[in-house]
Amino acid sequence: MAEGRDETRQKDRASNKYAAKKAATERIAQQRAAQQRAERRRNVLVAGGSTLGVLIVVAVIVIVGINSKKGGSSGGGNAVNAASSTVTDAISKTATSTLSNTPAFTGIRPPAKIPGGSALTSSDGLPQVLYVGADYCPNCAATRWPLAIALARFGSFDNLKTTYSSDADADPHTPTLSFHGSSYTSQYISFDGKEQVDGVGKPLDTLTKQENDLFQAQGGTPAGSSPGYPFIDFGGTWKQNGTSIDPNVLKGMTPESVATAMGDPSTKAGKLIQASADIYTALICEIDGGKPSNVCTAPSVAAAETALNAGK
Repeated sequence: MAEGRDETRQKDRASNKYAAKKAATERIAQQRAAQQRAERRRNVLVAGGSTLGVLIVVAVIVIVGINSKKGGSSGGGNAVNAASSTVTDAISKTATSTLSNTPAFTGIRPPAKIPGGSALTSSDGLPQVLYVGADYCPNCAATRWPLAIALARFGSFDNLKTTYSSDADADPHTPTLSFHGSSYTSQYISFDGKEQVDGVGKPLDTLTKQENDLFQAQGGTPAGSSPGYPFIDFGGTWKQNGTSIDPNVLKGMTPESVATAMGDPSTKAGKLIQASADIYTALICEIDGGKPSNVCTAPSVAAAETALNAGK
């Protein structure tokens, strides 16, 4: 009996030891499984965090790119932006509100007759005004303002831009418009505005063969016989070689401040821009048969026509 009890006790102790060992082994296994699950969760979180980080970086790059495009393009030169409503509204307003003025043409560099010129027309038969210039050009910068006002008396622009002439040229940083990428609609005339190069001399608009032939033949400037900017051909009858007004009058201004000044003849900039616009308007009236009559018979345009006929 004692021996049996001892044997039983030995078996119980062995069984208890086995159970304890088994329980310990299970606890260790459970701990290891818990550790592995935690490790997998950490790996998932790290991977997810890395993916999220990549997505955030990509989103930032996209947003910066979009904002850069909205801010305008420059190509290394001065930025070219969509013209503000301040500018476009001022062009339209000046085009109509100054027709009753009496302009003074002192300080205006006049256009010239094209000897033996043949009519310049668009594909739909309208008399055409051809402009050839460059975004970097300060003389072009000054000339675009009165040209845009004159053209606004016969039609309307869409998608006009504003910029500044080159900071490294004469009359640096002159505020201006750019005709590149714009469109013009009129029932009276056609306008073809070509900006051949941008603010750093990179190619923009390409001339047709006919346009290039005209530019090469008639585009000489007061500084020499070689073609130069700006060049404007008014229907094959008149041409503007070089600027019509001194770019220096726009020194230190912005496109918006020019817009404010150009409707005010008491300012030097406004006085010159209006007078030059009246000259260009008179030239267009000559090539389109005097239409519309309310523009072509207006006091300021009649005065410009008289000045042209007098050789002033």
